[in-house]
Amino acid sequence: MSSAPANIKNFRPEIQALRALAVLLVVAYHLEPGVLPGGYIGVDIFFVISGFLITSHLLREAQRTGTVNLASFFAGRARRILPAAMLVIVVVIVAGLLILPKTLWGTLGIQALASAFSVQNWVLAADAVDYLAAEEAAGPLQHFWSLGVEEQFYLFWPLIVLVVCVLVKQNFPGPRTDRFASRRRVIFLSFMIIALISLGYSIYTGYSGDAAGYFITTTRIWELAVGGLLAVLMDAHANGSFTLPRWTSSAAVRNTLVLISLVSILGAALTYDAQTVFPGIAAALPVLSCVAIIIAGNTRGLGSLHLLVQWKPVQWIGLASYSLYLWHWPLIVFVTHLLGHDPNPIQTLALLAGSLLLAWASLKFVESPARQFKPLAGSAKLSLVAGAAAVAVVAGTALIPGIAQRESIEKDQQAVAQLIQDPPAGFGAASVGSGAPAYLPETTQIIPVPATAEDDQPDLGECVQDPQSTQIKECEFGSKNASFTVALVGDSHAAHWFEALAEHAKERGWKVVTYLKNSCPFSATERTAERDGGINCAEANKQTLERLKSRDDINAVVAANWAGASFVADAAQGYAQQWSKLEDAGLPVYAVVDTPRPPKDEYARDCVEEHSAEPEACSFDKAVAFESGDVTKQAAKHEPRVKVLDFSDQFCIDERCPSVIGNVLVYRDKHHISDTYMRTLATVFGERLESAMNAQ
Repeated sequence: MSSAPANIKNFRPEIQALRALAVLLVVAYHLEPGVLPGGYIGVDIFFVISGFLITSHLLREAQRTGTVNLASFFAGRARRILPAAMLVIVVVIVAGLLILPKTLWGTLGIQALASAFSVQNWVLAADAVDYLAAEEAAGPLQHFWSLGVEEQFYLFWPLIVLVVCVLVKQNFPGPRTDRFASRRRVIFLSFMIIALISLGYSIYTGYSGDAAGYFITTTRIWELAVGGLLAVLMDAHANGSFTLPRWTSSAAVRNTLVLISLVSILGAALTYDAQTVFPGIAAALPVLSCVAIIIAGNTRGLGSLHLLVQWKPVQWIGLASYSLYLWHWPLIVFVTHLLGHDPNPIQTLALLAGSLLLAWASLKFVESPARQFKPLAGSAKLSLVAGAAAVAVVAGTALIPGIAQRESIEKDQQAVAQLIQDPPAGFGAASVGSGAPAYLPETTQIIPVPATAEDDQPDLGECVQDPQSTQIKECEFGSKNASFTVALVGDSHAAHWFEALAEHAKERGWKVVTYLKNSCPFSATERTAERDGGINCAEANKQTLERLKSRDDINAVVAANWAGASFVADAAQGYAQQWSKLEDAGLPVYAVVDTPRPPKDEYARDCVEEHSAEPEACSFDKAVAFESGDVTKQAAKHEPRVKVLDFSDQFCIDERCPSVIGNVLVYRDKHHISDTYMRTLATVFGERLESAMNAQ
């Protein structure tokens, strides 16, 4: 029967096994998210381990020397982290240029640059709160976000220890042993304060629906800090300044603790999913379970997992966990892109095998040689210079995709300008009557250029409020003295009709007034996302209703919404209630049936870029093109005074929905229509709207 280890170094086998568990959870989650929906908690286990090991290293150095050598610390981190990471980034850049469509090159370059400078998590956080960028496809370097969190942690954590060492030395002169005990107490208190603040902020961002909270360093520091706190306690125990609970000397209790903790981790991996508020309190389960396993130490006896922990494959996976984490995600992204669909079970196993093979090669030929390379290992200065040079070279390489994309765009834009200046007959929606050919006879130039499609949207600025805002912005367009005014109301799918309405209004001399808010349909029924705290719609919809009723110049209200939204109650009744209030106030409502959307696993613009010679390959079946949640017609049955406008025939022809019609790219992203196509639809839109008005 063995007692609880007295020295932190004895924990190495358990930590390697924890690393193996953490990386396998993440890899399994990325390969089969439906099977292990909470496998992302593997990252949290990594955070605890990193905090524990780094703090242990800093404490040993501080006790031995009375200070912390920052140059040596950062040099060690550079030798450990940079070689494999920089290689992966370069390989991904090269592979991306060969495999990915030009529409993704700019994003690839940004991700590579952010990954090289360890700020990927902040880039993803900014995208997460950007309504349009939030739906961008996951890039091959997206997993570098967690490395960014750790690297940022490494920047300030040793500084805390160093500052404490200096202050305690100045204020507590005395024997080195007593002085270090004082330092340890101050370090523990500092870490505890940081952990509590970060945990509180993590809980706040999670329950406030802040999408950036998953990625930002401030919500994750507490997980690393918990590992640091454990390291301080274990160091104090090893030096006789702190006594672990008596149960740590009982093999049976420790074995039981490990089993319970392991079951807790696996339970979280199986039950957590994308709807779990995370990190926040939910992250405490894997974090504390990891802590418990480290405390239990190297177990033996009945019920011990010693044989499994010491099993060579487990120890090897733990040793190769860093390389496995780096290589598995790009491999999944590129193979999935080449396949055109999610991998089947056999392909998933092949991806796992390929990831392990790449991890083996990376560990053997990159990681280990870099750590053991004597010229670098013997000189902190040389290590730092080499690390800085490597980052600079990779950062320069990361600029290549963006430059190549811009050059391609500039070339295409010249042809675009000529085509817009003199559009051929049948341009865009005008060709629907003749079968909606992808290309007209004159040219194969696509407008907008697929790589710039995301920018082909209404320039409405603050006139379209963010989902989290509680306000609505009233904006006016067109003639101020117009005798006829149309209000456009709804979410981003109302906004993408703006160009069609505005173009027709311009021709007719109308005024257009907008009340638009992303993710907020004009409904009396609460959206599920609002109930969960992610958006705010009720107050904005109330303001919209009040402002519409208070104006005496509104002649018609055009209402549109994204049909994919989910609601806590009857959605059709919710729309009908709002429309009835407008109709009762003498404001006729014209509800627009939602537009079709391409298959959810790919952007139409990416498909078109890859199949520019045959864009017909990017069309999709009408039968699966429309969201099942579109209740526009059903709602109109509850409020028969409302007229329904259905433009499905302008997007789908002969049971197929093209992505390119008359040289115009129909979709700017996953489900919003490009402004260019909407402008070509203005005539049809105006005719049907006026026809509905005249039918009153």
